Parts: sequence; C-alpha cells; structure tokens
Amino acid sequence: MAESIIVLPHSASGEESAQTPWLTAEMSELVQICVGTAQRIAELNSRAIDTTIDEQRAVALEAADERSPFAAWRLQASLALAGTAKAAAYWRHVNEIMVDAVIEAVNETEGRLNRNFVALSAALGDAATDVSSIVPASGPPADSGAKENEVRIVDPRGDALAPRRSE
Repeated sequence: MAESIIVLPHSASGEESAQTPWLTAEMSELVQICVGTAQRIAELNSRAIDTTIDEQRAVALEAADERSPFAAWRLQASLALAGTAKAAAYWRHVNEIMVDAVIEAVNETEGRLNRNFVALSAALGDAATDVSSIVPASGPPADSGAKENEVRIVDPRGDALAPRRSE
C-alpha cells in the first residue's frame, strides 16, 4: 500500500501570489530602455533641425550675394546634394540608436532569463530537498488507512485541498 502526496506551493483558495512586484520591476527596465531611446532620437532631431536652419540661413545669405542666376542655381543644386547626404547620415544615426536599444533590450532579457533560471534551479533544488525530508522512506504508517495508488493533495501546512482519490 502506497500513498502519493502532492504538495502545492501555495493555497488553492484563490489567493493572489506576489508576482506583480517582480513583473513591474522587469517591465520598468524595458520602459527605461524605450524612454532612453526616445530621448536619444529627440536629441538627434533637435541637432538636425538646428543644423538645417543654420545651413539654410548661410545659403540664403550667400545666394543673396550672387550676381548671376546661374551661380544662385548652382548653389541651390549643391545644397540639394548635401541634403541627400545629410538625410542618409541622419537615418544611419537613427538606425544605430535603434540597434543599440535592441541590443540593450536583448542583453537585459538574457540576463533576466539567466537570473530567473538560476533562481528556479535553486528553488527546485530546495523543493526536492524539502520533499525528500517529508516523504517517509519506509512507506505509510499501517494505521493511516491508505489504499494502493491513493493520492492526496495538500498545501505546505498539510491541510488537505482535495479529498483522497485513487489513480
């Protein structure tokens, strides 16, 4: 005659477990990465706008000093070519910022997964030690009334959560 005991980690009475604080902490790390990325892009945009305004002012002053329409047109054409190069550089910087953010998020997620795995391994090791100390080595006592292949589900305090069932 053998009786199996299943010990649940928390009461099945519908009580919420305390998972919200660690979930909030993990999500705040991701939010910080997103906010930092948005700040870097905003700074890039601010510098790009300031530079563009300064260049436009310089070109307008230089175009006003030109004596021939051909020279003014040539100045505008060179400005268009420079603008294309500046747009390509701008998008290269935006892509670098985004790739840095993705790398940081992946590294943070990998670290979190590693920490959670180590914690889970330690918890399972502790649980295995606890279970081995609870389960009697010689079988159930003779007066327990346990039948062959009977299962009980109990919480950590030993209170029964479900009636005895046979497998």
